[in-house]
Amino acid sequence: MFDRVLVERTAEDDVAAALAFARSHAGRSIPAQEIAVRWALNHPVAARLAAARPGPALVDALDHLAVADAPSEDLLEAVGAWDRLAAWVAAGQARVLQELHRRSAGSTWAQKGLLDEVAGTLGASGRAARVLMDRAIALGEAPEVHDALREGLVSVRKADVLLRDTGTLTGEQAREVHDRLLPDAPLMTAPQLSAAARRAVLEIDPEAAQARHEQARRDRCVVMEPSGDCMATISAFLPAVDAVRVMRGLDTIAAIADPDDPRGIDARRADALVDVLADVLEGGRVLRGPAPDGRSRRRRQRAVKLSITVSADALAGASNSPAELDGYGPVLPDAARQLAREAAWHFQRTDPVTGEALEQPGSRYRPPDALRAAVVARDVTCTFPGCRVAASTCDLDHTIPFDGSRDAAEQTCRSNLAALCRHHHNLKTHGGWAPRRDAATGITVWTSRAGKPYSRAPVLPPGDHAQGPPAARRRAGGAHDAGERDGPPAGDPPF
Repeated sequence: MFDRVLVERTAEDDVAAALAFARSHAGRSIPAQEIAVRWALNHPVAARLAAARPGPALVDALDHLAVADAPSEDLLEAVGAWDRLAAWVAAGQARVLQELHRRSAGSTWAQKGLLDEVAGTLGASGRAARVLMDRAIALGEAPEVHDALREGLVSVRKADVLLRDTGTLTGEQAREVHDRLLPDAPLMTAPQLSAAARRAVLEIDPEAAQARHEQARRDRCVVMEPSGDCMATISAFLPAVDAVRVMRGLDTIAAIADPDDPRGIDARRADALVDVLADVLEGGRVLRGPAPDGRSRRRRQRAVKLSITVSADALAGASNSPAELDGYGPVLPDAARQLAREAAWHFQRTDPVTGEALEQPGSRYRPPDALRAAVVARDVTCTFPGCRVAASTCDLDHTIPFDGSRDAAEQTCRSNLAALCRHHHNLKTHGGWAPRRDAATGITVWTSRAGKPYSRAPVLPPGDHAQGPPAARRRAGGAHDAGERDGPPAGDPPF
């Protein structure tokens, strides 16, 4: 597979690489580990690349990979390996910049001159040099993030997300959040990691978070920036609840469009915003008259609904556990209490052991409202790894396809329903991917057409996050043997 042989591989090496891959990618789900080991043994080179830590040996292996002849499985893992190397390079660059910054610390002009020198050396702008220097300084104050970047456990973007979203905390508080989130960061997308970090920041010092929110709220604004091609960008800096209310309103208007309307949803939202405000300027009444496409409305106008999930303790003011605003993420409990004063409430029964929502099964193909609410509350988002489409807007898919000759109650039930956005629903139906939910852990394992597993951990409801992320609970529960770690093994597998 490589243009030259670096080290002769043995069957024992293949098994070691397979086990390393399974530990780092399948988490605590035994079925997922079995799938991962089977995949790794079938694709030993890909498994080695997936399990390898970044460093000179991995650089050499990738440099000599015969890309034109390699199987697709090997190439996909090569993409991941190059990404880990990019993190390793960024960590090394940051270490050098930290030393240069230390040497210039005694003079403001020396520090300014250093930025100019960095910019000149890289052929970059002063602003780009400032971004690199700011990252290096922040990494110097967060060695745990710097180490994870150097090990390739987090990408450059994920490291930036952690540093940015915890930048308002003290050093000790930031380290607490980093230690809580880093074990699970390799299997999270950057937006997921950002949401987890923002929730942790709200939890760690609620009073300070409330004060920052009030200050930021005073800075709310709407700005316009001219763009090319006679276009412009309008952006609004708003409180989370108001921003979601605006988007829900635009979604509601955009959904009224004629079925034959050729515009995409983004274009319909943009036209809805313009039409509503134009109607106001022209003295009309908002949401009256023709739809944004100029044709008559064919649907009855629906009320804009916001959904927020909050623990009973936080709602009663007995705790400061953040709430979850559908379409946004974690918000301060005050936002939930404010909405609760004007909202219709829905109480959800939960399993006392797992905390998952419980409801009775349906008697037909389409799940009843109570069952749908239970699945939406359990899944929170589409259950494909990394997808953040809100479950409330997803399809409820029968994991095992519905069979009209069998009892509907046995099939339209919580254990056989999962929230899938339309794209990932089609991926399952037509793309050959197969999801499987582990009832014992709540982990959903998707198996690709090539047989590789991808895991999606369950989303904890508000109030349960104090237990820590899945990896922390995994270690606390003893699911891993001593010496095991989340991520690649301690040594590089031989290539």
